[in-house]
Amino acid sequence: MRVSVQAFANLKAFAPGGDGEVSLPEGATVRDLLARLAIPPGVEAVVLVNGRRAGGEQRLSAGDRLVLFPPMEGG
Repeated sequence: MRVSVQAFANLKAFAPGGDGEVSLPEGATVRDLLARLAIPPGVEAVVLVNGRRAGGEQRLSAGDRLVLFPPMEGG
């Protein structure tokens, strides 16, 4: 299956090139996607799947649109 990924700030360095799509096996999770993008475990990311915040165990479906950005801190 293919999903679309858009990344911001420091996570842009891990974003897929070209059309921004990533191929994953059926049943893949958000955690699988982060591993496929080679985002190190110490790099924090807020993940939205189709506009809703998602945890690492959420299963993905073909055509999902993911947005990755670093956690926001106030000050």
